[in-house]
Amino acid sequence: MTDTLHQLFSTPILRSNVAVPFKVLEYIKSQKFHRHDTGFMTDEKLLDDPLLSGIKKLITQKVEEYFYDHCGFSEEVTPVLISSWANLHRKGDYGQDHYHENAAISFCWYLQVTEKSGEFIVYPPIKLFGTSFGFPYRVHNEFNSSNWAFRPENGDLLIFPANLVHGIGELKEDFDRYSVAGNYMMNGPVKCGKVTVECNFK
Repeated sequence: MTDTLHQLFSTPILRSNVAVPFKVLEYIKSQKFHRHDTGFMTDEKLLDDPLLSGIKKLITQKVEEYFYDHCGFSEEVTPVLISSWANLHRKGDYGQDHYHENAAISFCWYLQVTEKSGEFIVYPPIKLFGTSFGFPYRVHNEFNSSNWAFRPENGDLLIFPANLVHGIGELKEDFDRYSVAGNYMMNGPVKCGKVTVECNFK
């Protein structure tokens, strides 16, 4: 009998690319940013602006592709955007490790980055063999890693489960790094424990 290694319960992260129109970048740069922990952000209704409706539609289409085609869920439920904001990081800023509460799917769309402006870093829910053990590597791979990093390019769109712990590497150069992030929930029959409820987010 041939040995088979089963890769079960993996975390789906979709990396796509949505081109950044110049007028969209300039509009987002013109927004009012306020200091938030280790960076700057706008309010959380950014993509509700009619001027950004085209971008909202493109991102939502990618979220639907992620949810239906890659994750395999039913079209009985529909992703709906519940929050979105722009991030601005300057030299020394970073995104602390966190996850997004009260959401199902999150995204981050990179508008203006360089090769040196920091990575998007994700962490497993629990390390292989538990949190108490750490072993030396023979080969560094997706099973034994304590984190995994993506080096984003302009237009990169990352879509992932909202409960995935993630962070943004420190910006170590004189540069303004811009991104847009947000959260989706589901409209339709959603099971909460043993109870199914009809969700209707607007």
